[in-house]
Amino acid sequence: VMTTAEGRGGLKEKLFGSTAMQLMRKCPCPVWVVGPTQAERYTRILAAVDPTPLDEEQYALNIKIVDLATSLARRQQYELLVVHTWTFPSEHSLRSGYPVASSEVDRWVSKAQDLHRRRLTELLAPYPLQDLKSRVYMLKGEPWNLIPMLATKMAVGLIVMGTVSRTGVAGLFMGNTAERILHQVDCSLLTVKPDGFVTPVRLNG
Repeated sequence: VMTTAEGRGGLKEKLFGSTAMQLMRKCPCPVWVVGPTQAERYTRILAAVDPTPLDEEQYALNIKIVDLATSLARRQQYELLVVHTWTFPSEHSLRSGYPVASSEVDRWVSKAQDLHRRRLTELLAPYPLQDLKSRVYMLKGEPWNLIPMLATKMAVGLIVMGTVSRTGVAGLFMGNTAERILHQVDCSLLTVKPDGFVTPVRLNG
């Protein structure tokens, strides 16, 4: 499904209006939302992936994201940026509130970084990225900060990313990370749902 963003304005000055947001939450197929300031022709797309969780559904969603992004990049001769952000959630607490040697925390963080790098490498291994103009980023920090910053810095025209309901009520909310990213970018978005997603919308009659 393709639609346009409804422009800035409204109570919270959010880019994505209610129609586009509802489609991204509830439509069972991919939804492409064209940004209001989108150039007629762009040259760079970004695939946001998260291969970290030991979750088959999440991993399958990452594969769909990379499939779509690499296909578009190859067909349209875009430059492809693949980005995975990661954190070590307890790092701040360990460094500030626990009697743990800094060198030990450094070792744990380094091991976590190696694990993220290995999983990202495994995700991308089946794809011949050398045949494309591409860059892979593994950035430490929160995705809702780093992905919009990278998209702006690199003049990205399209972000391909997943949306996952975490509320237990299908279609009520998208994943918190996806929502926070969507409200910070001006470019177009292609959002993808996991296999097996069931829309809560029903047709009468």
